[in-house]
Amino acid sequence: MGSIVFIHGMGHDTNREYWRRWADALLPYLIKQGIQPAEVYFSGIYYYDLVPQPGDGWKKITSPFTRDIQEEMQKDLFGQIAREESTRDSLGRGPLANFIDLVADNFGDIFTYILDEQVYQQVNNRFYQGIVNLPGPVTLIAYSLGTMVSFCAMQQRPDLVYPINHFITLGSPIFWFRKWLQKRTKLTHRPTDAHWTNLAGHIDVACPHLISYEACSPDTNLECELDKFNPVKGHLAYFHQPAALQLLAKEIAARWQTGHW
Repeated sequence: MGSIVFIHGMGHDTNREYWRRWADALLPYLIKQGIQPAEVYFSGIYYYDLVPQPGDGWKKITSPFTRDIQEEMQKDLFGQIAREESTRDSLGRGPLANFIDLVADNFGDIFTYILDEQVYQQVNNRFYQGIVNLPGPVTLIAYSLGTMVSFCAMQQRPDLVYPINHFITLGSPIFWFRKWLQKRTKLTHRPTDAHWTNLAGHIDVACPHLISYEACSPDTNLECELDKFNPVKGHLAYFHQPAALQLLAKEIAARWQTGHW
């Protein structure tokens, strides 16, 4: 028996049971890998209610330096393309300036977590509450901005996250926010002693394949095609695109069956 715990990204959603549709999508693929429903307990960490002013609220917090943030992101992007030309192929179609706007619009809420001390501590405490008293070792599946919350929370209190045996990041935008995250965590240090798997879509506005730039590297890196052209659709496809679900289930099963459980 083991537990699979999901943690969402940010943005306004009042559905505390969001994780059930993700579990329902994943379960058939787990069964194909030999994990039966009776062997797994699903759960999720919900923290939308702790984030003030969801949506565009982050712009009020960052208004004095919003332009600097976007200019820094653009500099990062051009620098990465100069280092590795293939990066341009992973950004989808359209002007690069528009791509930066997409990044800010889709992930700006992370600033309410990083910059507000009360929100930061409340969200981290919710994280710890979500992984205690669960049956068996825990596989933590962190999506989008939830990957950054997980990274920070696990480093802050390693004594509270020992149940986590496998840490999986999906669509992580750590590349874009690494300089801000350094205010809260050490990205060059492992977030956890557990096995860390990073699943990255080829076309994803988060650029999750760049997660280890100026940061520690996952133990396992996996890539798949989620959308051929649209980086936002690609970012939203992890829990309904068969190729991603198949890779995810296979990696979960590999940890589930190797004695780590």
